[in-house]
Order: sequence, then C-alpha cells, then structure tokens
Amino acid sequence: MTSISQETKTINKSLVCHITLTVLAVVYTAYFAQELILLLVATALISLLLSSGVNALERLHVPRVLGAIFLLSCLIVPTSALVIQLEEPVTKWTKMLPQVSTQISEKLDEYQNIIDTKSTDNVEDSQSKSDNWFSWFKEKPKTGNNAENKSIIQTQLKESLFSFAAEFMVLAPFALIQLITAIILVLFTLVFSPKLFRHYVHLFVMENRQEKAFKFVLDMQQQLSRYILTVSLINLFLSVIAMLLFTFMGLEDALLWGLIVGFVNFIPYVGPAFALGAITLASAVQWGADINVLVVVCSVLLLNILESQFITPLVLAKNMRVNPFIIIVWLLIIGWLWGLIGLLIAVPLLVCTKLILTLFEQTQPWVKFLET
Repeated sequence: MTSISQETKTINKSLVCHITLTVLAVVYTAYFAQELILLLVATALISLLLSSGVNALERLHVPRVLGAIFLLSCLIVPTSALVIQLEEPVTKWTKMLPQVSTQISEKLDEYQNIIDTKSTDNVEDSQSKSDNWFSWFKEKPKTGNNAENKSIIQTQLKESLFSFAAEFMVLAPFALIQLITAIILVLFTLVFSPKLFRHYVHLFVMENRQEKAFKFVLDMQQQLSRYILTVSLINLFLSVIAMLLFTFMGLEDALLWGLIVGFVNFIPYVGPAFALGAITLASAVQWGADINVLVVVCSVLLLNILESQFITPLVLAKNMRVNPFIIIVWLLIIGWLWGLIGLLIAVPLLVCTKLILTLFEQTQPWVKFLET
C-alpha cells in the first residue's frame, strides 16, 4: 500500500509539473508570437463573421470566390469611407489634446495650491505655538521654483503625446501591411478552407466517423458565426443610436463619438467606462460646466445599461453567461499579452472557446464553471 501511494504521489507531482510547464510554454509563445497569433485570430473571427453569408450565396449558385470578394468589399468599402470621414475630427482632437491636457493640469495645479496653502497655514499656526529659543537652529525649508513645479504635469503629458505620435508614425506602415495580409488570409480562408477540410476528413478520418466529423464542424461554425455576427450587429446598432443621439443634442463630431461608443463595447466593463470618460471630456470641452454635459453623459450611461442588461442577454441568452470575475481576469491576461487589439477580441474569443467546449461531453464541467 505504501509503495502504491508513493507511486500515486509521484504521478500527481509529475502531472502538475507537466501542466505547469505547458501553461508557461503557451503563455511564452502567446507573448512573443503575438503579432502572428493576433493576425490568425482576427482572420478567423472575420472569416466566421462572413462564412454564413458566403455559404448562403453558394446555395444560390454564386461561386465562393465571387461571394467572398463581394462580402469583403461590403465590409471594406464602408470601413474605408468611415476612416476618410473620421480623418478631420481625429486630426482636430489630436491637435486639441495638448491644449486640453494643459488646461486640466492648470486646474489641478490650482486645486493643489489651494490645498497646499491651507495645509501650510495649519502647519505654521501649530509651529508658532511650539516655537522656543532653539528654533533658530532649525533649517528653513527651501522654496523651489513654483513655475517649474506647475509645468511638470504639462511636460509629461506633452512628452507622452509626442511619443505616441512618433510611435504611430513608425508603426503605421507595418499596420497597413498586416491589414493587407489579413484581407488576403480572410479571402483564402473563405474560399479554400471548406474544400481543404473535406479532403482532410476523407483522407485521415475513418469512414464510419466522417459524417459525425462533418456535423460537428458545421454545428461549431454555425454557432460561432451566429455569435460573432450578433455581437457585431448589436454594437453597430449601439453606434448608430449613439450617433443619432449626439447629433440631436448638438454634440460636435457625433460620428466619431458614436463609433467609439460601439467599438469599445466589445470590451465589457472597461470599454463602456472609457467611452463614458471620452464623451464627458468632449462635451465638457464644447459646453463647459453646463447641464448639456450631464444630459449627454446620462444618455450614454442609459444606453450602456439598456444594451448590457436587456438587449444582449435577451438576444444571446446563455451564450454570454460568463462569470464577471473570469471576464475581468481574462481581460487582464489578454491585455497584458496582446495589448489593445487583444482587449477588443478577448471576450469574443472567450465566448467562442466556451461554445466549443459545449460541444464535448467531457468539457461540460468547464462550461458550468465559466457560467457560475
């Protein structure tokens, strides 16, 4: 019995070591190969988004090549038009950000000076009561240059904005190359992946299991495609509603802020908070301390509540049932590994993983764990 228990402990320790090393290897690969992995994941998500449309066109006797090109054009042309329309407001806000940051830092300095003045007065009053003839031995505090202290925040903000602009100029050509590569990969995936999968099943899967393999992959593709399409339509609808609302309220650059509201909504909790902060800043710059700022902010908050608590749960039902703590930890991990783009695709990737797990009987405990 003793030898059996020792062997069991040894096997358990070996299993834990193997799992730990596997996890570390996956994290290491995901971090250092992030550009390639992000490209492949984004390509897969976009392909799933368009695959149902390509299949529908193929059933109407439209070749897959023409269907894929048509749907990609329907996605690329409006996106390019939006980018052209957003060039002017983005340029304007890029120039305004240093001025806005300077004004914010000046206000912070004013509040800090008020607090420092009050605290200094209190300290001087207390010291005057406790002073004695040894006080002349004490070294008087040195007064620094007030203007230099006030300019610290402004200098740091300007340096950060300059470094961001320089980094953007350096990375822009690489981003364009990656975009073209992603478009080509999506096109080839939509056109050739079904035929490649059929050949794989016929060559490497036993004949009595081929029908089951086709059904499994078809169900998985349909569920993933339906989820990604639904989430994209919900966020697009949210952008349109926010855009119309901002236009009605007279907020400048309504197109830009409406797209931001819908675009960052792919990131739960963090995205709506960022959108709320951006809209607050934009409305405060335009109207100052006015009731319109409160109305716009409350409208955005109400839109986010309606979308997150009613529309999305009603449409997606069980698919979006994931524990909020797991979502936050997942966002932290993916954000650390893959940055901003990783944050945008983190939750769709998590839900797609959950949908895949639901198709296996052995992984049902993990599905229940994610839904806890």
